[in-house]
Amino acid sequence: MTLRTAGSVAIAGVIGAAARWAATTQLDGAWALLVANVVGCALIGWVTARHERMRHLPHRSRTGLGPAPSPWLAAGFCGALTSMSALALQLATYLDDGRVGTAFAWLGLTIAACTLAFVTGRTLAIARGARP
Repeated sequence: MTLRTAGSVAIAGVIGAAARWAATTQLDGAWALLVANVVGCALIGWVTARHERMRHLPHRSRTGLGPAPSPWLAAGFCGALTSMSALALQLATYLDDGRVGTAFAWLGLTIAACTLAFVTGRTLAIARGARP
């Protein structure tokens, strides 16, 4: 990894962490975490689809897609924006408080929403890349 790439990932990480903090100031912590994870999963879906498409195209300059997304978006911004460890802590707190139903509801909602967001992000990237 070049110094430039590492720097861009670090800066994007700061921005992603700030975005998550801003979400927590506007929403309840559990909802802010869900929103951050869903947005991050949508972006990761878009980035991975775009990266795979760019990797398999022999003449990238003729596609009109531009350069492949840099690691700053996936590793930096989304890495700092999303947090599965915070979700695990949230679920553990619910379980410790005897709120088993709440824990399973949040887990199910998170899995469903994040999966849908990831698939939607990939679908949008693929559909956009298919256009002439």
